[in-house]
Amino acid sequence: MMAFWYVVAFRIVTVLPDWLKRVIARLIAWGYFAFNAGQRRGVFANLRIIRPEASHRELSRLALRTFDQAGMNLVDFFEIPSTSDARIESMIVNFADIHVLLDQRSGGRPFCLVTGHYGHWELAGAMLGLGGYRTHAIALTQNSWVVQRLYESLRVRFGLTAHDVRFGLRELLRHLPEGEVPAIVSDRDYANGGEEVEFFGHSVRFPRGAALLSFRRKLVGIPGFLVRQPNGRFLLEFGRPINPEASDERSWVRAFVVDFAQQYEAIVDQDPTQFLNFFDFWRTVP
Repeated sequence: MMAFWYVVAFRIVTVLPDWLKRVIARLIAWGYFAFNAGQRRGVFANLRIIRPEASHRELSRLALRTFDQAGMNLVDFFEIPSTSDARIESMIVNFADIHVLLDQRSGGRPFCLVTGHYGHWELAGAMLGLGGYRTHAIALTQNSWVVQRLYESLRVRFGLTAHDVRFGLRELLRHLPEGEVPAIVSDRDYANGGEEVEFFGHSVRFPRGAALLSFRRKLVGIPGFLVRQPNGRFLLEFGRPINPEASDERSWVRAFVVDFAQQYEAIVDQDPTQFLNFFDFWRTVP
């Protein structure tokens, strides 16, 4: 059933006017907000930690806006196959500066992009490909082979290789082609072996994969987020480079994860409605 609706969605967006696509996205988002109690509770739980001083009314406004952001991301994603390269480039305010910004952060050294479920990480993959980078991501495999093929067709277009989350890190540790860039979403500890760190004053586990890969492949970590702007376009924001001074692997990896968590917290604090984790994020630590 999911495969059917994905195929329908990819086709419908090619014929609908932009304003109608946005209306439909908002209606779907509001429907999820109203009827998906589990996701709604998760978003409220997260917002209470991110904005502890906010009133219930303010939290409700932020929660509904979070669902809106997810709906708009979904429309953007379904539009990608029928959108020209030039159009995608125009969606990013500072697309022309990508190489300069990355060269500044990396100092010309090989690097690993580290991000989270914030802003629009799928569109970021397309943007990097259009910028001339061949990238590697670690991703969940879709349950439907039809949906999986749809994802793969998009990734091929933009030179992105997706590695299965179950063994992707091992593949990249074993072989990362020279000059190619790992871009790893690093805020969900799927393997339950991550680092326990402070995030908005509460303990949570962040995965170690990007840090371990960076240490062993001698990469500079660069936090990067594609952040939606009020006018609907996106701004690519890069953080300060992460390259700890510790010599042993255990300390280096720990310092890397802590640094990323601190920079990620600063990004989320700017606009918590783009923090798109629809479950109680802090329940990863007992």
